[in-house]
Amino acid sequence: MDEVNSDDVRALLSVENVSMFRGNSKRRWFRYDVPDVKLLDDVSFKVERHRSLAVVGEQSSGKFPLTMGILKLAKVASGRIVFDSIDITALPVRKFRPVRKWIQVVFPDRFGQFREGCNIDNALREAVQTWWPRAGKEEIHTRIERVMVSVGLREAVRYLFPVEMDPVERQLAALARSLIAEPEMLICHDITHGMDAVEQAEVLNKISDLQEAKRLTTLIVTDDLTVAHHMSDDIAILHRGKILETGVTKSVIRRPEHDYTKRLVSCAV
Repeated sequence: MDEVNSDDVRALLSVENVSMFRGNSKRRWFRYDVPDVKLLDDVSFKVERHRSLAVVGEQSSGKFPLTMGILKLAKVASGRIVFDSIDITALPVRKFRPVRKWIQVVFPDRFGQFREGCNIDNALREAVQTWWPRAGKEEIHTRIERVMVSVGLREAVRYLFPVEMDPVERQLAALARSLIAEPEMLICHDITHGMDAVEQAEVLNKISDLQEAKRLTTLIVTDDLTVAHHMSDDIAILHRGKILETGVTKSVIRRPEHDYTKRLVSCAV
């Protein structure tokens, strides 16, 4: 990916000294034997505007709590998450909703991202009507058609149900639903989990094309260093809730400093 101009180098997302726990400290007074489990421990990183950062870690590394914290679906115990100069950790939920439009996410296919009994056309219509409640029929049709073309979905897929589609089509449809909001940042959380190499390449290449065409800021959350290498400008290595190493992706992979990163690189080669 091309280097960005100095004028563009400003963090769109800043995660600053964030810690998160599993448990409820407010009720610990009668459960002395059940301590809170620390999921994230003083985690900090930045995602620069129009760039991509990969957070790489195993399933128990704290990746999922991190994504949930950014989406304000899980409580941050300390620290703050700032999106486009807005401290979203301090926002009430009702005031976060307008910001939510600008932060969209695609999860693994196994998460079942579409409502049961809802075909792709209905899912995309619901998304348009959520973010543009006054949109008329023509605008809704145009937005759906435009986003389907941008992600490479054929017209026939529009009227299929998720169970009638292959994994690549389902992920591209989920991507379309996220992009229909015209977000500032896209979070890709383990989006190729369970796919074979050919399916992974198809999905990742499409996202790479969109990153370049739309200058889309992306946060790639993955346990696959190869995916991170292919998709990201910058990288952060997450292990047991801590960031071990950050930097430009190519530099970190070529010259890893932490022993854990070295092991990841050796396994990926």
